[in-house]
Amino acid sequence: MEERIIEDEGRTIKVKRNALGGIEDATDAAVPADGTDGGAEGAEAAEGAAEAAAENAEDDVEIAVDFPEEEYDEDMVGLTPSQLKKLQEERERARKEAERERDKLVSRGQKALSDRDFSSAEELFSQALTYDEESEAALKGVWESRTQDFQDDSPFYIAENAEKFAQMPEEVRAYILERVGERLRSERESALEEMRPLKAAVEEAREARRGALGDNKRYYLVRTTIFLVASVLFLALVGIFSSFLLRTRGSWPVVGMAVCGALALISLICLIVFLRGLVFALRLCADNERNEGTEDGRRLAVLEGELQCLSLILGDDEAPAFDDES
Repeated sequence: MEERIIEDEGRTIKVKRNALGGIEDATDAAVPADGTDGGAEGAEAAEGAAEAAAENAEDDVEIAVDFPEEEYDEDMVGLTPSQLKKLQEERERARKEAERERDKLVSRGQKALSDRDFSSAEELFSQALTYDEESEAALKGVWESRTQDFQDDSPFYIAENAEKFAQMPEEVRAYILERVGERLRSERESALEEMRPLKAAVEEAREARRGALGDNKRYYLVRTTIFLVASVLFLALVGIFSSFLLRTRGSWPVVGMAVCGALALISLICLIVFLRGLVFALRLCADNERNEGTEDGRRLAVLEGELQCLSLILGDDEAPAFDDES
């Protein structure tokens, strides 16, 4: 006879197996089966069990007992049995009602699809998903109506749609890709062929503009700094000359204040002019580093966005990864 001890969150169960492979007894190991304190007799029984296990080692079979974990539901905490039963019945009724509404909307959506009323069909299927967001029939219907019976590929190139598509059940994705997968792969190849030379041309033009734009930025940066320092200096001199107004009877503090004040005003005006130029120069440099700065760059950005969407739709890594700047 063989013994197995199973621990389950502080509770130990001893399982005994006889020579024929059946379970002879299963008791709580924390309390002996005969109700005694398990002293000397328990030690003798344990020694006998060890000897028996050694004699039958070749027949040793692992016995596993699974204790299912109960799902915690705070709504059911503290309920009486009658209240618990009532709550479970209400949930079951709500589930069946949601299934009926879902099936009704799916049926109406299928009818709208057969009438080629794609807009109404997509709305009905979308409403069905509010009752069951994993309904395969509703998900298939949404994309069938959204793509007008899989004839319009433009919804696949919307980033939000592509992200949702990638998270759908595998069965639904396979159903849709069976109808449009080859066409989308062909479109991706065409986009890649167009993008490769375009990307090289955009990068070459960007590098050619980078030097001139950098020089322009430094020109405005140096002059902005100069007039900023000059404005602060002349304003400080105005304050210094004003401190001598009450200490002397001469007119030189007033003259000094007037001259420095005029120079400070001129410096401030120049500072504003060059500061605006610096902001514009910085914007040009930033636009040059992004693809949106030129017509070719904007086309490249569109192609890269399309390839990213297709990568999500097709669920593979064939499309290249792109930098965030693009």
